[in-house]
Amino acid sequence: MKEWYKEWFASEEYLEVYQHRNSDDAKKLVSLILDTSKLAFGSTILDAACGAGRHSGIFASLGYKVTGFDLSKTLLQVAGAEAKQKALNINYACGDLRKVFFNYKFDLIVNLFTSFGYFDSDEDNFSFLKNSIKILNDNGSYVLDYLNEKFLRLNLIGTSVKKLNDKSILESRRIINDRVEKEITISNEFSERKYVESVKLYSKQKIEFEMTKAGYKCFRIYGNYDSSDFDENYSSRLIMFFSK
Repeated sequence: MKEWYKEWFASEEYLEVYQHRNSDDAKKLVSLILDTSKLAFGSTILDAACGAGRHSGIFASLGYKVTGFDLSKTLLQVAGAEAKQKALNINYACGDLRKVFFNYKFDLIVNLFTSFGYFDSDEDNFSFLKNSIKILNDNGSYVLDYLNEKFLRLNLIGTSVKKLNDKSILESRRIINDRVEKEITISNEFSERKYVESVKLYSKQKIEFEMTKAGYKCFRIYGNYDSSDFDENYSSRLIMFFSK
């Protein structure tokens, strides 16, 4: 699979397609994370694959010391501009999940909104999750917000269409070789552009196994941002909390 994320996350259309993922969703998730992790005020947070900074901005506005990194310079520019507009002190950096490392530690590391499973190999996909334990303080937590692969397999919507201003957005989805593949066609009367998303599907058991092997212990799992318990058949999300 080509490095689809470089083209898609660098495009101007990405945030348009996902504009329904609004600040309300992010606030719910941030609240859930803080309530569950019992993070002390002023603690340090690393937002891994932070995108346009939806969650980083909320954490920072609540008084936490936030660092965020992402591979997309386009999304980081959006994040930085919003932080500046709101006078939030957030340290943003450009980095690849497979290679990034810090010479200091954090109290909380978060990897949110399915920014996991993008790469071809299991080794690459789990590399940051495994390496992160080295940059987490002893009483720290790691939070992974990922899709529930069993629910997705049972409820995959093959095709959907939506209108956005003068644009039509067609999304076609299918599962091939344990990856959910999405083709996104964005068109208007003058042009048509196509993008691809490809995410490897991992079970809760596989993720927990790999994280335990890395030295983590799972202490809480939710099935949605509303704090409902995880149900393998009915939960749309897999939100896992790990301690060191």
